Amino acid sequence: MGTYLPAATPLPGYAPIIEPLQCGLRFLSMARLRLAERGATYALRTEAHEAGIDILGGTAAVTVSGPTGTMEAGEVGQRASAFVGPPTMLYLPRSTTAQFTCLAAPLDAIIFKAIARRDGLPRLIRAGETEALSFGKPNWQRTVYPCIGVEVDAERLMMGETHTPSGNWSSYPPHKHDTELPPESPSEEIYHFLIDPGFGFGLQALWDPGVAAERGSAVAHVVRDGDTMIIPRGYHPVVVAPGFRMITVWAYAGDRRAWGSWSTHPEYAQLLERSDLSAEG
Repeated sequence: MGTYLPAATPLPGYAPIIEPLQCGLRFLSMARLRLAERGATYALRTEAHEAGIDILGGTAAVTVSGPTGTMEAGEVGQRASAFVGPPTMLYLPRSTTAQFTCLAAPLDAIIFKAIARRDGLPRLIRAGETEALSFGKPNWQRTVYPCIGVEVDAERLMMGETHTPSGNWSSYPPHKHDTELPPESPSEEIYHFLIDPGFGFGLQALWDPGVAAERGSAVAHVVRDGDTMIIPRGYHPVVVAPGFRMITVWAYAGDRRAWGSWSTHPEYAQLLERSDLSAEG
């Protein structure tokens, strides 16, 4: 149902976390970019992939060049860490090179890639340009930033951050996107977890569609800061322990690209209608 990858030792430069076609994935891969010193540089080449870059911390000067010409993105990323303010993300189409020069160290970024079949236009989404969407009710309320959403001319990739407060659930009520049954369409997904303070933890639950979680089919993984979960199918709610905040950096990709192309578990969907779970009561 899913593959758990523990956090790796931080390395300078470009560090692959999930390789293309790993663990049954058809489209997605993932890496982390760290530039530890001011003036350090890295050239990211997308080749046959489109890419989304989430600047977790630090600042870089970025120049993008590709089939459509050159784009000077200027200074990218202003927050000291992912837990200080909304995200800045950069979308790169295939056959594109992005030159990063660290201005404020350390520069720390998550990179998701998806196999692409067409060219497109690069896009910089600065902090505050994406609407902060509030989902859920008390103790499963969270804020979602769908930065690389439908307004970005990507082919398969959608990407964003979910900010979950202390003790709250996210991806809840449980949803999935593994079946062609509109509005649901098959999309594989990757979650990368950031937790503050860093010694905290969360729990990632997974179970197959059509089987009730309480019947023993569900599995759960303890997730900590820097861990990653590959989710090719099934329901996948997650919770952070009380006293800690969690950011889930997520990306999903499929043959059809649309926001909201998932379905909520029909039994749990009833929770959305219950008045006794409202903010007022």
